[in-house]
Amino acid sequence: MLQVVKVRLYPNDAQKQLLSQHFGSCRFIYNRMLGMKIKDYENGIKTSAYDLKKLLPMIKNSEEYSWLKEIDSTALQNSILNMDKAYKNFFRRVKNGEKSGFPQFKSRHNSRQSYQSSTATIKDSKLYLPKIGLIKTKFHRAVTGIVKTVTVSLEANQYFASINYDDGSQQNNGANNGKSIGIDVGVKVFAYTSENKAIEHINLKKEIANVIKAQKILSRRKKGSANRAKAKAKLAKKHLKLKNKRNDFLHKITKTLSENQTVAVENLKIKNMSNSAKGSIENPNIRSSAKRGLNRSILQQSWGKFFELLDYKLKRNGGELIRVDPKFTSQKCSCCGHIEKENRETQSRFICKSCGNTINADVIPFIFQNMDNRKNPYLLAS
Repeated sequence: MLQVVKVRLYPNDAQKQLLSQHFGSCRFIYNRMLGMKIKDYENGIKTSAYDLKKLLPMIKNSEEYSWLKEIDSTALQNSILNMDKAYKNFFRRVKNGEKSGFPQFKSRHNSRQSYQSSTATIKDSKLYLPKIGLIKTKFHRAVTGIVKTVTVSLEANQYFASINYDDGSQQNNGANNGKSIGIDVGVKVFAYTSENKAIEHINLKKEIANVIKAQKILSRRKKGSANRAKAKAKLAKKHLKLKNKRNDFLHKITKTLSENQTVAVENLKIKNMSNSAKGSIENPNIRSSAKRGLNRSILQQSWGKFFELLDYKLKRNGGELIRVDPKFTSQKCSCCGHIEKENRETQSRFICKSCGNTINADVIPFIFQNMDNRKNPYLLAS
């Protein structure tokens, strides 16, 4: 079974220089091949990733680009494959009517740089990277099996490696308890479960305030100055700390929830929920301020990543994530099934106009009518 683990790298000064050369070279190949791909498309020529990979030896043997011989060859090849994948995904999204997003040229000024190697190995509790050597690595868990690929990244002046390996097992990791529960995510409280348990959201006010402060400092620095570069590095570090704290919270919560057999969640359209307010003709910005605050609260919860982590962890444990249509879920009584808009008096108060059932609207009982037909579970109240 394929597994992925992300570890921290501690390269020395010479290795940092070599890693920087790898980042730049892979970025150069990516941009050059993307430019060729665009030009060929404009001229009506179809160029595959295999055709572009065949150009690599010729480019490396030229006098102008002979410095590419000092770079891991698989890293350059993977740059072409990643570019070709991004290019194909663009046309796939256009065909399906999705938001397209054409592949962008990579910039050296991005706070995150990366490259992927297919021949890296683990030796003596260290990570061996071709053309670079053994790098001191902090493994927080054992990596046993065959290493497939290693993605080396630089973020906020910290080096990481995402190791994709096959542990050789055919069985699911972990086990489930056979329970089926439902989860209703929210803004005031991160989530409520059908077992009437509330999951409090993580407090990120301090980290968010630090990011805002660092952004203001960066905006006052002169472009191109050394002080601006320092302020940008500090801002990237603040962002990394905020991301790490949020990811740590999400991983811990999803690890606990994935111990269940089946978890049902609302199939929320997060992008639609976080759209900006249009206001009215008389006052176009009458609702913008309140909606902006709500959008910020929704996006800070990271519901999309929460569902993504929960999905793969449930599958790994032999469980299942079911996405329920959210239509009328906030108006349906959990006792009699009566649907009426007036049932939801306030955001947190639910009173059924038919049977008088009174509950907290955020505390939800999930009921599966037919466990054999998992396509038709329904949410009674949320």
